[in-house]
Amino acid sequence: MLNKIKLILWLIILLAVAYFVSMNTQPNVSVNILPTYKTPEIPLALIIIISVILGAVLILIFTITDWFTFKIEKLKLKKEISNFEKKLKKCEEEKEKIAKEKEKLKEEIELLKAKENIKVKEIINGDEKNGSV
Repeated sequence: MLNKIKLILWLIILLAVAYFVSMNTQPNVSVNILPTYKTPEIPLALIIIISVILGAVLILIFTITDWFTFKIEKLKLKKEISNFEKKLKKCEEEKEKIAKEKEKLKEEIELLKAKENIKVKEIINGDEKNGSV
């Protein structure tokens, strides 16, 4: 929808410029480009058309540079996301490894307790409980 609105605005601008040019075909003017350089007399319509074309080219150049900057930033962010995903995967693998090690250690504790017949005083939610873990 936004592209359609932009297209309509550009058409309106071009129609306004075309109307202005058609109304100013007769006078010939010279333009001072530099203090020492003056163009020969040319129709005002040609000066308007050249000005519009130069403005469009400048806008295009600025837009392209902004677009390249955006693309470069987008690539950097994608690379950063990829690095974070790799780090996350490593952390999850390490978490699983630690969880397995924890379970293994709990089993070893249970075996040692059973072997030595040790009773442990355990506090669960503030309540004391006698027995083995």
